[in-house]
Amino acid sequence: APISINNLRFRYFSSSDMAFRVGFSVSSSSTTTPDVKNQGTSNETELEDKSSTFGLSINPGIEKHFEGTDRLSPYVGAVLNFSMLSTKDVDEELDGVTATSSYESETTGGSTTFGLNLVLGTDWYISKHLYLGTEVGFGFSTTSIGDDEVTNATGPDTETVTTVNGSSFNLGPNFNSAIRLGFLF
Repeated sequence: APISINNLRFRYFSSSDMAFRVGFSVSSSSTTTPDVKNQGTSNETELEDKSSTFGLSINPGIEKHFEGTDRLSPYVGAVLNFSMLSTKDVDEELDGVTATSSYESETTGGSTTFGLNLVLGTDWYISKHLYLGTEVGFGFSTTSIGDDEVTNATGPDTETVTTVNGSSFNLGPNFNSAIRLGFLF
């Protein structure tokens, strides 16, 4: 998508060359998919598969701006990154014995990410209060992937199986391919 809004960022200039910033995003999605079993038979059963996700990201930081030209404002800065994601999938399945009664299989999981980026960016002022900007960075992030829990509810019986997940660590350059459009109030 050439134009999208993946987060909102606010800056407060404490002086002409120092700014505090915070970016955040909240996302949520839910999908319900019909799943017809034994289609065209006397045992045709309509089931539903549901999946949902919720994500939250908060990115506070600081920027040191330098004099450029009348319209160009280069800066360096540091940004803390924190995000979390939770997922839930509920699938209705047919009971293998009767092939007519159903049960639910529920899978939950998620992850938490923490990181620090050193950034280099620039803002180009189209007019006095409107700018375009971009930035690149170098930093690290660590992601802890939560354990997946699968719960099968077959009638009065419930069985839960836990899959232990690990973590990941990333270090290196990063680039946000978006061009920012900003307003100065």
